[in-house]
Formats: sequence, structure tokens, C-alpha cells
Amino acid sequence: MASSISSLGIGSNLDLSGLLDSLKSSEQSRLAPLKNQQASYKSQLSAYGVLQGALEQVQTASEALGKADLYKSTQISSEAKAFKVEGSAEAVPGRYTIDVDRIAKAQSLVSAGQAATDSTIGQGGTITLSLGDGAGNVSKSVDISVDPSDSSLDGLRDAINGADIGVNASIINDGSAAGYRLVLSSEDTGTNSQISVSVAEPDGESALSAVLSYDSAANSGAMQETVAADNASVRVNGITVESQSNTLEQAIQGVTVTLSSTTEQSETITSSRDDGKIKKAFETFVSAYNRLQSVSSSLTSYGGEDGTNGVLTGDSTVRSIQTQLRSALNTPVEGSSFNALAQIGVSLQNDGTMAIDDDTFDAALADNRADVAALMSGDASDDSTGVAGMIGNTLERLVGDNGLLAAVKTGTENRIDGLGDRLGRMQDSVDATIERYRQQFIELDSLMSSLNSTGNYLTQQLSMLNNNSSDNSN
Repeated sequence: MASSISSLGIGSNLDLSGLLDSLKSSEQSRLAPLKNQQASYKSQLSAYGVLQGALEQVQTASEALGKADLYKSTQISSEAKAFKVEGSAEAVPGRYTIDVDRIAKAQSLVSAGQAATDSTIGQGGTITLSLGDGAGNVSKSVDISVDPSDSSLDGLRDAINGADIGVNASIINDGSAAGYRLVLSSEDTGTNSQISVSVAEPDGESALSAVLSYDSAANSGAMQETVAADNASVRVNGITVESQSNTLEQAIQGVTVTLSSTTEQSETITSSRDDGKIKKAFETFVSAYNRLQSVSSSLTSYGGEDGTNGVLTGDSTVRSIQTQLRSALNTPVEGSSFNALAQIGVSLQNDGTMAIDDDTFDAALADNRADVAALMSGDASDDSTGVAGMIGNTLERLVGDNGLLAAVKTGTENRIDGLGDRLGRMQDSVDATIERYRQQFIELDSLMSSLNSTGNYLTQQLSMLNNNSSDNSN
């Protein structure tokens, strides 16, 4: 006789469903210790992730302090409107007077006008397109075959652009009856990128050549030069510098000057030491280190405001991390007049945090920038000899792919997986036990229902016998 949990007890008039729920709850309670343990490990795993994030911020900040280019930082400034400036690590302090006499220009040629852009011109042919210095020295050249059906302005434009030689072709309309003109422009500025174009046509044909031809060496042809190629000319502190482009990268060491127009009067570029950038990098490192200390304290706190402990209270991993980092920070280095962070005003405080003494730091940077660089970056051939390198090596042992935290996290994940397997097996056992109880209750319910039916039948029979006896006596 089949029966569901919801119908248990109907035959016996007993609360078998409630009893089965109580037994199920009792059996499920066996899982609670394992679930609590698994939740604890998951909390630890999450805490290790937070700790790793804080350590990686310290790692990033320390790597910045170990780069030698940081200590070469210069600040490039200019109020000029004729050009823009950008500095690199190679820039040196100095002041430069700039006069822009010419800006570089790209050559532009225009053809005679045509009545339409899709009308064919001649019978096609082979276009020879080249770039050079206008004195016979060719840097690029290409032959372009043009089918008669593609000899329109549209076809010529597409063929030249498809050659990808460094010449852009476009079509303009000057508004006249035959106002469609083909324009060829060099992609690069300067006299080394002058355009020459010619067409080899079938015998007796010259229609296409009458539209598309120009010799930059002779400055002649069917096309007209509307913009002549020109080089930029700039005077830097009175010294003339000529450039094929408007981007000057070698005129001033470590400074890129991008020209946009000529100057009416001299402009100034100032390159000065950027101590602020260096200090900002140290402040970022100190902030990252102090955040790490705050995270560590929170995760290992004992009896907080609500009386609870941190997730990693008593965890040896956190203690090991703090010990190794302090050791790296306090290990003396050689190679400069400074051998410890404290000597440049960066030191650990009694509460475990780090602070910068501005007066000491600013003086060290102003008077001994090279020694500050040597302290942090170490020897040029071995950056691990500097403080930043030692911190970096320590952090790699802590947060690297094969580091301490990776091993601890893997171990914790394995424990979580192991507990998951145990919970799965125990859940199967609980489910089997509950199913056994349910079957037993179904059988009990069926038996009680049968007994109740038998009892009711006997009661009816006895009642009938009593009634018959009463009738016979009367």
C-alpha cells in the first residue's frame, strides 16, 4: 500500500507525518558540524583573498619604487601655443628658447577638372606612382594596372588608395561645370615624400596622362601642385634644426616637440626635476603598506567590539607575512650613502604602520637624489640589491603562483572539497535513514488501518449479537 508523507497517519489516526519530520530534522542536525566547518574554511579562503589583494597593492607600489627611471623624472612645461611638449625619463633639467620658422607640410597635387566621377578617361594603362626627395632619389614606387572600365576618377581614386604606398587619393568638386578633380596627397610631410606619377597607355592614347601625371623633380606635369612639400625648421637656443615631420624627438634630449604653427616670437620650454612624482610614489607605497596592516589587524583581531574574533585570528600565515615583510624593510643595503629607509625619512612606527617624515625625505631627495635611487633600485645590473627589489622578492614568495598564500589557499580549498564529499556521503546516509523510517511508518499505518477495520467489524458483530439476545429474551 503506497502512501506519501502528507497522508501518513490517515489509516492509524497517529501523527506519523509530524513524527517523521522530527526524525528528519534530528538526522539533518548530524550535518551541522561539517557545514559549520566548511563555512569556516570558506570564510578563511575569502579572507586570504582580501589579504592577497592588499599584498598585491604593496607589490605594485614597491615595483614602481624600484624603477630607475622614476628617479630621473623631470617635469616639462611650456605655455607655447605653436607646439606641444612631452617629456620622457631621458629628459634633463634645462631651459630652451624655441622659434618655429616653418612647419612641415605634405605635398598635394590636383588634376584637371572632369564633368563626372564615373566617366572613363582613355583606355586604361599602367600607373607608376612613386615617392622621393624630388631630386631623383625614390624611396617607394609601385605600378598599378588600370582596366579601361576603371579609368574614371572613382576608379583611379580606388586603385591608388588600394596600392597603400603612402599616397591618399580623393575627389573634390570646385563647383564649375567640369569641377570634379582628383587630389593626391602624401601621407607624410617633408621633402622626402614628394609624389611623382605617370601613366603608360596603349599606343596612341594619352587621355589618362593628360589628367594624371606629375614629375616632382621637374615640378611639371598635367597635375598642379597646390601644396609644396616642406620640412619643419626650428631654432633651439639659436641652433637651427630641420625635420621632415612636425614631431621633433631628437632636438631636445628626452623631450618630444609637436609643432602646429609658426611662432611670432620666441617661446620657452622648461625641463625641471620632478621631485613631486617621486614623493607621490613613496606615498602610494606607504599607503598600500598601511592598508595591508589595517587588513591584517582586522582579520586577526581578538574580541572585537561585538566580542567576535577575526576570521584569521591566530593564523600563522599572517604572522609569517608580517615577519618577512618587516625583515625586508629593515635589512640594510649597500651602494649609497643611505642603507635604510629610515635614513630618508620613511620608517615603521610603534603601532606597526609606516610614515614619511617630510622634512627628512624632502632634504634627502633634494640633496642626494642619486643615493635615494641607489637605495631603492640597487645596482644597475642587479635591482634585487635595492630595498624595492628585496621587498619585491619577498612579496613574490608570498603572493606568487608558487608562493605562501597560493599554497595556503590550495590547502584550504582541498579541505572545503573534502568536507563537501563527506557532506554528500552523510546526506545520502540521512536520506536513506529517512526513507527507511518512511517505509516503516507506511507499514505501521497500513497495519493500524487494518487493525482498526478489524476492531470496527468485531464491534459491529458484538453489537448485533447483543441486540439479538435482547430480542429473544422479550
